Amino acid sequence: MYRLLILLSIFFTGCSAPIITANSDKSADFTSYKSYSFANYQTNPDTARPDYNNPENRQIIELAISNELTKIGYRVMDEGADLLVVFDIIITDKVDPRVDSAVIYKPWVDTKTDTFNYTEGLLVVRLIDQSGGAMVWQGSLSGILNNKPEKFGRKADSYMTQLFASLVERVQ
Repeated sequence: MYRLLILLSIFFTGCSAPIITANSDKSADFTSYKSYSFANYQTNPDTARPDYNNPENRQIIELAISNELTKIGYRVMDEGADLLVVFDIIITDKVDPRVDSAVIYKPWVDTKTDTFNYTEGLLVVRLIDQSGGAMVWQGSLSGILNNKPEKFGRKADSYMTQLFASLVERVQ
């Protein structure tokens, strides 16, 4: 029974929706922008979790961002774009200590501690006005990642749609 409760708590924690935040420059006129380009990404061999932060996953994220910006009406350009898109992936391995009594009621004090290891991800996307160099929009997604890195991009499109919802409101 104890193991079943632990497995269920891990399952539901892993299935939680990401935390999404977005902020924009209130004075920016997003209808004046027509194009975007992505900042060049330099591969870093010292990346903390290359199984998540790698060129393949960055390409999945870039495509999902591109799909959202295209839906808004912006077009991608190699040079001379109005907006520069910059994104960062931050992956952190975490440990959550838990005491047995917190999971199952016991009439006695139990000090045995278990741990729950998980991986937390943070994606930060920034749009920078190329003419003035000011950041005009920033959005972030954070949450517990699936423990199978190969499934990293499975929900990328739906999460990006949620992330860019506030920008869509500013453009329309």
